[in-house]
Amino acid sequence: MKSLFFISAIAVALLGCQGKQAEGDPNQAEVSDDASTKYETARVAAVVEPTPEEPPAPPEAPQPEAPRQQPITGNPTQPAAPVQRKIIRNATLRFRVQDFRQSTRRIEAAVQRFGGLIVASAESKEDASLRNEMTIRVPAARLDTVLAVLLVESIFTETKSITAEDVTRRYADVEARIRSKKATEEKYLQLLKQAKSVKDVLEIEQQLALMREDIEAQEAVFRELKNDVAQSTIHLTYYQQTEASLNPEAPFYARIWENFTNGLTLVGNVFVGLFFFLPLLAVVGLVGWLVLRWRRGRKSNLTKSV
Repeated sequence: MKSLFFISAIAVALLGCQGKQAEGDPNQAEVSDDASTKYETARVAAVVEPTPEEPPAPPEAPQPEAPRQQPITGNPTQPAAPVQRKIIRNATLRFRVQDFRQSTRRIEAAVQRFGGLIVASAESKEDASLRNEMTIRVPAARLDTVLAVLLVESIFTETKSITAEDVTRRYADVEARIRSKKATEEKYLQLLKQAKSVKDVLEIEQQLALMREDIEAQEAVFRELKNDVAQSTIHLTYYQQTEASLNPEAPFYARIWENFTNGLTLVGNVFVGLFFFLPLLAVVGLVGWLVLRWRRGRKSNLTKSV
C-alpha cells in the first residue's frame, strides 16, 4: 500500500515539473508550434502543387532496316565469275606469192583443214600479174592460227589488219527483247483462251501476229549476231608478178608470122562480111537497074514524039 502511494506521488511530481517548464519558457513553445506549422504547410504544398512536367522526349528516328543477308553458297572467298564478252573479230590480208597455182591449192587445203569455208573467190589476170580475192569464214577461236598459216605463202606482205568489235551489250539487249516478247506472246495466248466473243478473238489474234513477226525479226538478228561472234571473216588478196613467165617475149620471126596470120585473118573476116551484105547489095542493084531502064525508055519516047 505504501509502495503504491509512493509511485503515485512520484508521477504527480513529474507532471508538475513539466507544467512549470512549459510555463516558464513560452518562446520555446511558440518556436515549436511555428516549426511544426511550417513543416505542415510545406508538406501540404508539396502534395497540392503539381511538380512541373518535364518536356516529352523527341520521338526516336526510325532506324534503317538492316539488309537481309543472302545465304552464302559455295566458297565465300571465291571471286565472282567474269562476264563472257561477245567479240566479233575480222581480218584483212594482202600479200604476194611465189607460185600462184600452188599457193591457191595450199590455201584452200588449209581453210578446209581448220574447219573454214571459202565464201567467195575471184581470180583475175592483168598484164603482169595473177590475182585472187577471197572471202573466208573460219571459227573465231582459230583465226590467229589460220592467219599464221596463210602468211607462210607470202613473200611480201602489203596489208595485215585485225579488227575486234565488242557486241556484248547488243547481244544481251537482243536476247532480253526476245524473252520479253515471248512472255507477252504467252499472255496473249492466255487471253485468247479466255476470250468469249469473236471480236475479242480477232483482236487478240491480230496482236499475236504482230508479236510473232517482231519475235522472228529479233531472232533473225540474234542468229546473225551469234554467227558473227562464232565465225570470223578473212578478206584475203594474193597475187603473183611474173611478167616473163606469163607474157614471154616471142622471137622476131615468130612475131612476123603472127602478124602475117593476123592479116590473113582480117582479110578473111572482111570477105566473109561481104556475104553478110550481099543480099542488100543485090536488092539495091536491082532497084537501080530498074530506075535506069525506066529513065532510058522515057527519054526514047520523048525523042520519037519530037
